[in-house]
Amino acid sequence: MHTLDRSRPVHMLQRGIVLAISAVLSSTCAAAETKTPKSEPVYELNELTIRATRLGESVVSSRRSVGVIDTDEMEQRQPQSVPDALRAVPNVSVAGGSRPLNQTVNIRGLSGSRVLQTVDGVRQDFSSGHRPDYLLPPELISRVEVLKGPVSSLWGSGAIGGVVAQETLSADDLLEGDENFGGLIKTGHNSNSDLQASVAALAGREGSASWMLGGFYRDGNNLEHGDNSSLEGSEILDRGGIAKLDWKVDQDQTLDLSYVEVKTAGQVPSNGAAVSNASSNFMIDRDTRSRNLRLGYHLDTASPLLNANLMVWRNQVEMEESRLSDGRQDSTQMDAYGFTLNNLTSLGQMQFLYGIDAGREEFSGQRSGSGRPVPPDAESDKLGAFLQADIALNEHWSARLGGRYDHFETDAEGLGSRSDSAFSPSAALTWSPVTWGSLSLRHERAFRAPSSEEMYTTGTHFCMGPGFCNTFASNPDLDAEKAANTELVANAHWAELLGGDNLELQMAVFENEVDDFIEQIVVGPSFFPVMDPGYTTWVNVDKARLRGFEVSAAYKLQNLKIKLGYGLTRGKDLQTGEDLTNIPADTFTADISHGFWNEQLLAGVRLEHARAQNRTGYEENTSGIRYDGYTLTDLYLSYTPKAIPGLDLNLTVNNLTDKHYRRAWESLDEAGRELILSTTYRF
Repeated sequence: MHTLDRSRPVHMLQRGIVLAISAVLSSTCAAAETKTPKSEPVYELNELTIRATRLGESVVSSRRSVGVIDTDEMEQRQPQSVPDALRAVPNVSVAGGSRPLNQTVNIRGLSGSRVLQTVDGVRQDFSSGHRPDYLLPPELISRVEVLKGPVSSLWGSGAIGGVVAQETLSADDLLEGDENFGGLIKTGHNSNSDLQASVAALAGREGSASWMLGGFYRDGNNLEHGDNSSLEGSEILDRGGIAKLDWKVDQDQTLDLSYVEVKTAGQVPSNGAAVSNASSNFMIDRDTRSRNLRLGYHLDTASPLLNANLMVWRNQVEMEESRLSDGRQDSTQMDAYGFTLNNLTSLGQMQFLYGIDAGREEFSGQRSGSGRPVPPDAESDKLGAFLQADIALNEHWSARLGGRYDHFETDAEGLGSRSDSAFSPSAALTWSPVTWGSLSLRHERAFRAPSSEEMYTTGTHFCMGPGFCNTFASNPDLDAEKAANTELVANAHWAELLGGDNLELQMAVFENEVDDFIEQIVVGPSFFPVMDPGYTTWVNVDKARLRGFEVSAAYKLQNLKIKLGYGLTRGKDLQTGEDLTNIPADTFTADISHGFWNEQLLAGVRLEHARAQNRTGYEENTSGIRYDGYTLTDLYLSYTPKAIPGLDLNLTVNNLTDKHYRRAWESLDEAGRELILSTTYRF
């Protein structure tokens, strides 16, 4: 299908943004050098730090396009999943449909295993067919960070779209100041699905040690769409717990230990992103158990040469499935373990972050009955070493140079082995002519190694009659997916513009070229002149180009807060000129809130407007599918009465108008109106 080339308007817009930013910074540079204020204004909004860069740096100094959902925003949004918490971040959207337990994250048109997920600094690599991969509930998450764009120079395989970094609850979230004991009890209700969610946690300090114990429970029915229809298989039933121990051994050394376990049960379709049916997307009983164990050691000495972190970890995922119609059993298991060691060294005007990551993933799957895909019993070993150097060139210019070498090897029992390596460089040049702004130009390469499932799956895909079945063919020669991203990021922040106010602005223009996409294809069947059922395999396909820009702004004036965001992404197949699938609609978001009664009451409104997605010109779209735009309105209230210390009441009304809508590229309608009321008591 022929499609119009829309790259020229986007290109012109990118050039206009770049020229405008440069002009503003240049015009103020001379004034900043000749006039020094008596006192520097206090800037508050930019206190957020980004730990996913492995440096714990500020949003501005990260030189990347980032998004942060902190504890306060998590409580105000009351999301039903971790991906749901991120839907207001420009160029970040929810993928995987409307079932909360099946949702995943799309960053600038890339999702699934092309977006790396971490929990407390540990990568999460579970991926198997249509099964879910975001396994922790938002009740155990205190904060989520998003790095947009390739980040393989720090994290290795999988980060060609970006990184979603989750941080779980800790003792610091429950204890304030010099408190030695505390906790919280929280319970909530969602009117849409009658979901009841409860969380309880205790924390304490004893000398140089602190600890925390917590647990959660959620139980809800099917969600309802805006047309009052119900979505089968969207119930939530999960429970779990978390335990953490931190010990400050001495002035320089700290040990921390954490364990998280989550169990989920319920009836869902085998493909949770689509409507169930009795012929291909069967309803199943699925029981999932995930466990995360982490031991960390931090050494921070007075010497600028030594600031080291060592982390040993183990992740386990077990999924047991049973088809309701005939009781057919499936079992999928992953056991991954490894360590990471890094150090930060400062030498004058230079700072070096370097380290190694090593891990092993053991994957196995059992399928009962004949005519089934057979996942391989496989082991994958990964070893990576990285270096990042920050260099202050002069008063206004700085550079960040980095690179990572990765070696990975996969051995599938009875099917062969495969080894490969990759180098992922990165470079950024930052101009900071004024104290309130900077402009960074960066280029970064990234890759995603093929999984054992993509290379070695065998067995039957589907049958068209007795003995006439399309089967899987292994392809151990798959190349890794590769990305090359060039990006311009502008950060600006002002204080005391009108008196007692702060303004933060972030803009980014990017172009990401991704080569050797790994996609599943079905060859055949053919019926004449020879009967051939064909085969299914994974192959590398053509190069794609992703272009776009995003802008976010945050303004605070006393008790008034305003947040605005806009994201735009365009995707093209560079060989055919066709539109890429899974490119999110252009989306504008706004969040306006105000505090009353000495900030005991916070009232806010959120708006989300997604434009129609009409860029769907690709060969398989023979029916001309387009996706309508929509506008959503959410309200929220937070009440913290000073007469009852520790009590918080939160009311969130999502989809106030009960809009019946569907996100672009999804097969399921979204949830209708949700009234979520929660009560939290901290002691």
